[in-house]
Amino acid sequence: MHVRNVYHCAECGREWTDVWCAQCDDDCPHCGARHNSPCKSEDAEESNHE
Repeated sequence: MHVRNVYHCAECGREWTDVWCAQCDDDCPHCGARHNSPCKSEDAEESNHE
């Protein structure tokens, strides 16, 4: 199972999504701020079938 995590960067304010096998922290691809926790997660396989 994979999860689509939605992140919001506290440093630059931008949002992004990334698919992981769990609810993992991620680094901001825009400014490089480290260890952002997901603000929302959903089943990635389920969202592909909608």
